[in-house]
Amino acid sequence: MPAIHLKAFAGLKPILDPLLLQQSDAVLAENTRLVSGALSALKSSTTLKSLTKTAPQTIFRYGNSATETDYWLEFLADTDIIRSPIAGDVYDRLYWVDGGTAKYAPNTLILSGGTYPGGSYNLGVPAPTTALTVSTFTPGSGSTAETRTYVVTYVSAYGEEGPPSPASALVTIDPTAAVGLTSIPTGPSGAYNITSKRIYRSSTVGASASFQFVAEIPVATATYSDTKSQAELGEVLPSTEWYPPPSGLKGLKALPNGAAIAFKDNTAYLSEPNLPHAWPHEYPIEDRIVGVGVFRQSAVLLTTGKPYLMSGADPAAMSAERLELSQACVSKRSIVETGDGVLYASPDGLVSISSSGMDVITKGLLTRAQWQAYNPSSMVAAVHDNRYHVLYQTGGGARGWLIFDFSGQGATFTTTNLNSASAVTALYADHRTDTLYLAQSTNLVRFDAGSSLSYTWRSKTFRAPFAMNFSKSQVVASAYPVTMKLYGDGVLRFTKSVADGNLFHLPSGYRALDYQIELTGSSDVTQASIATSAEELRGT
Repeated sequence: MPAIHLKAFAGLKPILDPLLLQQSDAVLAENTRLVSGALSALKSSTTLKSLTKTAPQTIFRYGNSATETDYWLEFLADTDIIRSPIAGDVYDRLYWVDGGTAKYAPNTLILSGGTYPGGSYNLGVPAPTTALTVSTFTPGSGSTAETRTYVVTYVSAYGEEGPPSPASALVTIDPTAAVGLTSIPTGPSGAYNITSKRIYRSSTVGASASFQFVAEIPVATATYSDTKSQAELGEVLPSTEWYPPPSGLKGLKALPNGAAIAFKDNTAYLSEPNLPHAWPHEYPIEDRIVGVGVFRQSAVLLTTGKPYLMSGADPAAMSAERLELSQACVSKRSIVETGDGVLYASPDGLVSISSSGMDVITKGLLTRAQWQAYNPSSMVAAVHDNRYHVLYQTGGGARGWLIFDFSGQGATFTTTNLNSASAVTALYADHRTDTLYLAQSTNLVRFDAGSSLSYTWRSKTFRAPFAMNFSKSQVVASAYPVTMKLYGDGVLRFTKSVADGNLFHLPSGYRALDYQIELTGSSDVTQASIATSAEELRGT
């Protein structure tokens, strides 16, 4: 081995012994950006503004303002948010769940006050709990008696209708006379934004009776006189099973068919398509659900056991298939969607489920023990720039940040110390601009947007054919200085602040079998070499 030439720089594969790594692989790659083969520096983060909450668990960019500091929602709890599935929603509503009461808000309420969201309504429209009362009387001479029953539904300010009240008692009436309705329920307790109610009456008699629309009246009105003929009745009651979502939902996601999906314990819940207030569909599975991911036409239910794949065009007829992948999800906040699949942290590594199949995609990078050292149950992740960014905190409290790249010839990862001094508590990947934002302490921060950081990159171990001494070296960079360190048999033998691209001497007086080159700086490096002579170095 007359010379060692590093002409490409890659990331980490700790699963392999340092001697068995490929030529370009590293044993240390901190604050590096390894895209073109050159050794480049990751940029520092830029603080955009102060947050109103300290250490929020969720941040969300709202609206389409060109000013990136505008309209950031902050939540102290882990919160799942979706935009309105209603095409052209003039209210620009958001919907969110955090394990308590599901919420939603229109633009005016979201942006009220100095902290966003400024307010919210409870999601869903509850059913009235009591039946209205119908007056009874004897039909007049020559008229045909009719037996009726009535129900009433609540309606929100946005026209969202809930399930019906209990049916009124069957009464016999004269269809040619006005029918008096009294004790009509006047609205539920709670912030449901109910403004009106709709009255329906039976159009046939008996258990198979259907209810047709009679009138819509203000929610505070408790009486109504029904003078409608049978021919004047409107549509059949559509909202019989449009129940509000149950309390305790998590993992809210939007499906391509317009439905929303979320979970509680071991049950997945789905809304009606384009009706995020109506949640009539339940799908219990065997294992407790940890989180949900969506790709293409499918949803993946990630559990404490095996994952499930849900698919179907109609939320009332979804199929749930248990996948033969024994990889539980250990962190809900590690789940990310890539467009063609879902990634999440399992006990054994990072798992991918996609249209191409399912696998532990870090199995060629990390052993289970190495992965467990990062405490996967603590992981918080986002996809940005085609890379999987994951924050973690060890049992001892040390924080870290891993950046996985699966786009090249072989998977590798790098690290950054941006999560060390001040904790990053939330990530938000804005896919409209391909920008990664952070909640770091009390600040909103843009990732990789400042000046170049100082990187440290250390090569694999190169083993010489016998104990020897290298005498010449060269570092080719876009700018200088770049600090080079040379390790021989694990001992630091030489340190130099390289000022230019010229050859320089290495010290003598020792021989070593194993060598590593370490580079520290902020400028791009395209080559680093060591050799036993200038001729060998120039022969590259």
